[in-house]
Amino acid sequence: MFAMLVEINIKEGKESEFLEVFTRNHIGTRNEPGNVRFDVLRDPVVKTRFYAYEVYQSEQALSEHRTTAHYQRCVKELEPIMSQARSKRIFDWVLPEQPDES
Repeated sequence: MFAMLVEINIKEGKESEFLEVFTRNHIGTRNEPGNVRFDVLRDPVVKTRFYAYEVYQSEQALSEHRTTAHYQRCVKELEPIMSQARSKRIFDWVLPEQPDES
């Protein structure tokens, strides 16, 4: 499995627009065969900061996600409403244990 956390900071007053744009991406991503989780979180203190917690079956599934129309559209529509570039953190999978792929 492959997990990452994406931080997205948007311009003040653009929260509703972000949710509209990101909801489409969320729905599309959850329907991808290689997606395991796609949670969208909001910082309780900084209301313009959102996180996407994403889990894919493999790095290949993430690569395929990045070629989808809903992802490409989301990236394009987020660009003008973000206050800074997105940041991503990749994590090593610990638990639950993954089945042996050999």
